[in-house]
Amino acid sequence: MFPLYFKHDFDIDFVTALYQDLQHHDASISLVLKTKSGRVVTAPSKAGIGEIRNESNKPLFIMHQKESLVNLKHAGELQAPLLAFLKERGVDQQEVSYDLGIICTVIYVALIAGIGLFYTTSNNIEFLYPYLLACLAFTLSGLALMSYAYRPGQEKWSIPAMVVFAIGALPTAPSSLLALPLIKTFGRAKLHRLLSQDGEGTEVSRT
Repeated sequence: MFPLYFKHDFDIDFVTALYQDLQHHDASISLVLKTKSGRVVTAPSKAGIGEIRNESNKPLFIMHQKESLVNLKHAGELQAPLLAFLKERGVDQQEVSYDLGIICTVIYVALIAGIGLFYTTSNNIEFLYPYLLACLAFTLSGLALMSYAYRPGQEKWSIPAMVVFAIGALPTAPSSLLALPLIKTFGRAKLHRLLSQDGEGTEVSRT
């Protein structure tokens, strides 16, 4: 299952409140605080990253400086109270826009198709251009599969989507990093659906 995202500046009170709320349901979870550089600290005033981990030490929630990550796969039985807390904090009111993700993806396509053509012809290696186009096709196909995998009940497509995406993205890195904003938008959109649905427990049980 792919992680979900929402935008929020780092807020130590938010993280600790969520941790205390989830602890009422599962005392085995732990709170790990880190500096912006990733160094573990104990003083909340020095923290720039907050992680809530399950009994297996896998993060179910991570709050960075500008964005938070929710991993429902690692949340287990804490899915419902976790989503309830986020809804209570108004995360469901955040608007989800695909504009930035689409723009960055279009730029990626232009870089590979346009600059790739210029580079291969200028260096007399035109035979590599079809390879670049094939990588581009795999990347876009992987994005399409990811979009489908983020739909309710389609999590089984997560691994195939990542494989297809990696086949095209790795050879075209770092340009393929331009596809990340669209992937994160998929995650924000699904979290928004989970928080906004009626009878929220229905879909959560299937994820």
